[in-house]
Amino acid sequence: MERISSWLNRNSLYIALLAAWIAMCGSLYFSEVRGYAPCVLCWYQRILMYPLAGVIAIGLLRRDGNLPYYVLPFSLLGLGVSTYHYLLEKTDLFAGSSFCAQGASCTTQWINWFGFVTIPFLALTAFLLITLMSLIAMLNGEPVAEDEEGDALRTPWLQVSGVVVGVLAVFTALFISGAQDPQVAAAEQNPFATLAITPGAQVRVDGTISDPATGSDPATGSDPATGSDPATLVHGEQLYLQSCAACHGADGLGVANLGNQLRGSDFFASNTDEQLLGVVRQGRELNDPANTTGLVMPPSGGRPDLSDEDILAIIQYLRTP
Repeated sequence: MERISSWLNRNSLYIALLAAWIAMCGSLYFSEVRGYAPCVLCWYQRILMYPLAGVIAIGLLRRDGNLPYYVLPFSLLGLGVSTYHYLLEKTDLFAGSSFCAQGASCTTQWINWFGFVTIPFLALTAFLLITLMSLIAMLNGEPVAEDEEGDALRTPWLQVSGVVVGVLAVFTALFISGAQDPQVAAAEQNPFATLAITPGAQVRVDGTISDPATGSDPATGSDPATGSDPATLVHGEQLYLQSCAACHGADGLGVANLGNQLRGSDFFASNTDEQLLGVVRQGRELNDPANTTGLVMPPSGGRPDLSDEDILAIIQYLRTP
């Protein structure tokens, strides 16, 4: 145990360096290879993380004993932003947040590994690791410039360059291969849900089907305008504003260079509710022939917690004039 503690004391800042470079390269991989658009909070975390990759490396090369003091302000602020972002994604504690009113939504879960690992969670883990390693280094007076006899220590070029080159080699391979994350790969294997319905018919949230010729329910003859109760439309509007409006506009008419028009679009008019549900569940990858934006739409719109009924409520809301 003492040997492990001694090793950790000597190498804590190298672990912090490794975490910073993995976090920086990982964020670039997600945005530049996978096509996941960073939100405002993602950019704040990048602003706080990217300098650490250089600051820690230079501080180690210079054996600067004050290095932990330079690192902690960045890592602690980043830890706070990442924690807030993760809670915004996974809880209702900040449901009234005004962040990401435009651009990619702060609540979009581009990945959701094991049901809880999202991109902000990865950033939170990196910031936490860097903070802990910096505190350990601070308590133990690392890095040191001289040995116990007062002789100057060699500059650790090999250790620092080994960490940097190793991380770059791994992510270079990922950049070249463009390997898919498990969630997207799984989503692409999910076929569209099928129903025995007439082409052009609309599947309502309550499960009834409207006739394409008359617009009425074949079973009840009810008018489609009253097919959904007001509560369903209100629910759909709330979910749309929370999950979709940042990319597709508060009115559903699209946002330039981000999300296509939904309300009143030919795409909505030419697909049934059930087909639209399948599209939302599957998402749109960059290499999808139907992708016209050059950006990824994550499976379930980045909200894997939404039920089929929730998504159908959004679709019904967008179909209303």
